[in-house]
Amino acid sequence: MATGFVFVGNRRFVLERMIAEELNVTSVFVVAGTHLERDLQRGMISGVSDYSTVSSKRELLQHLEQSCYDVLVSNGCPYILPVSELPAARYVNIHPSCLPDLRGVDPVIGSVLHKRDGGATCHVMDAGIDTGDIISSVRIPFSPDLDVTTLYQLSFIAEQDAFSKALARNFEPQRAQPDEPEAIYYSRSAEDQRITFQEDNDLILQKVKAFNNRSQGCGFSVQGTKFRVFSAQRMLNPFIGKALEGFPECVVGLSYENSIVFRKDGEIMRFLEIQSDGGEIIAVGSSLLQP
Repeated sequence: MATGFVFVGNRRFVLERMIAEELNVTSVFVVAGTHLERDLQRGMISGVSDYSTVSSKRELLQHLEQSCYDVLVSNGCPYILPVSELPAARYVNIHPSCLPDLRGVDPVIGSVLHKRDGGATCHVMDAGIDTGDIISSVRIPFSPDLDVTTLYQLSFIAEQDAFSKALARNFEPQRAQPDEPEAIYYSRSAEDQRITFQEDNDLILQKVKAFNNRSQGCGFSVQGTKFRVFSAQRMLNPFIGKALEGFPECVVGLSYENSIVFRKDGEIMRFLEIQSDGGEIIAVGSSLLQP
């Protein structure tokens, strides 16, 4: 059974589970500028009296050379560690997807955008990106009511559970990652976060759900002004459908309370929680299609 643990990461949930499990966490290395650093500074995590902030891979490796541990737990570490060159120990990573699907930096966004199951996997760290043998995993089935803010919260729970399952196995791998041709790698792109109104309505709705946290949003432009939208829906009321009959497709028919309503592909769509840097309002009659 492992006796000394090191934690490296950018979020607090697996670290909190390690403390709840009363593990001997000898060192905590926090990625600078992350939620975990903020939470520690605010005293939101009990049981962590000492930690080190790291700003680079080189800095982290220097710390590890001076540390004593037999298990290193990575959860949100942005660096690929040269595990074969590090002190002999078990090196495991907690990734927020069911591997081998959704490897990469933004698996939770990818799960919502591409309508795929989410979850968490504890796996052995190797020289690849999220490619090591699987120790444990927890699946979150996709459902249409999930947006990215909700799925992040569920993923944090799944990561804790995947860690506890791996701990119960003393981090012994169960299997190599299967070769699944349909598995995808996902890191967000500017194109995924932009709405051109050339997409079908299903894709627009999934884009908005995939980027609806406050630091992001999906972008679109109207007459040269940039806007971000954080919520979108189809409207099914027959009266509103009749009221907008005279409006061309992708022309704003209603504008109120930071939202707009418009016809597209024979459906009535509503964008809610629209923001712009200058507080501009989108006027009725504005075209959403770029010239």
